[in-house]
Amino acid sequence: MKTFIDYSKYYDSIYRGKDYKSECDFVLKNVVKHSAKPPKKILSLGCGTCTYELLMAKKGIQITGIDLSSEMLEIASQKIKQAHLESKIKIFQSNVQKFSFKEKFDSALAMFNIAGYQVENGNFEAMLNNVNNSLTPGGVFAFDCWYMPAVLNDKPTDRVKEIKLENSRIIRITKSKLDINRNIIEITFKVLEMKGRRLISETEETHFMRYWSLPELYCFLEKAEFELVKVYNFMDDKSEISENNWDIFVVARKKR
Repeated sequence: MKTFIDYSKYYDSIYRGKDYKSECDFVLKNVVKHSAKPPKKILSLGCGTCTYELLMAKKGIQITGIDLSSEMLEIASQKIKQAHLESKIKIFQSNVQKFSFKEKFDSALAMFNIAGYQVENGNFEAMLNNVNNSLTPGGVFAFDCWYMPAVLNDKPTDRVKEIKLENSRIIRITKSKLDINRNIIEITFKVLEMKGRRLISETEETHFMRYWSLPELYCFLEKAEFELVKVYNFMDDKSEISENNWDIFVVARKKR
């Protein structure tokens, strides 16, 4: 099932309140912390509209981004041009399970729960193997994902979010269905764009997202020749992960 088609044009508006700068700083701090040297070239999986990538490029890092959605990449391309960062960010349409680059990268990232979209074991294994093949020896791979004990402790609920734009407003209705036998949440996003009481447009997409236990992560990373270095609560590297926090941040290192 294809995702991020019509939904892509609303993506940046829906997440405009997100503190991307603080998140980017957190990610880079912990990548640098566990790297032999500060990364100069980073591979970004599922780069989307490239908000993170723009922030990293402004720090002098060379970014190569891949994403399966041509719609998201079109938006990213426009943002890169507006920021005059074409020399710092290169983007390609590719599946994270099938990409291949001749050059090697110091680090790789898969943020915004790209790991969760790898719902089948073989999907996740293929992504990890591709990342490993793309890194220099000892290179760091960092990604966020959902933590199984927390998902089961605080099960997903239906939600409504409203975003006011200059001349209209967006209403996103999120409905979630938990499949505990497959470790998957089926999430349906319905987005309505309204002008006053008039419906301007409507789109609906269903995303299947996997959540993970630590033994699973250890197993898959070990099989792909990675060492699991550290698991943090996302945006909190001081406290231990627990059943109270869905979002975790995983740092792994390619074995030499």
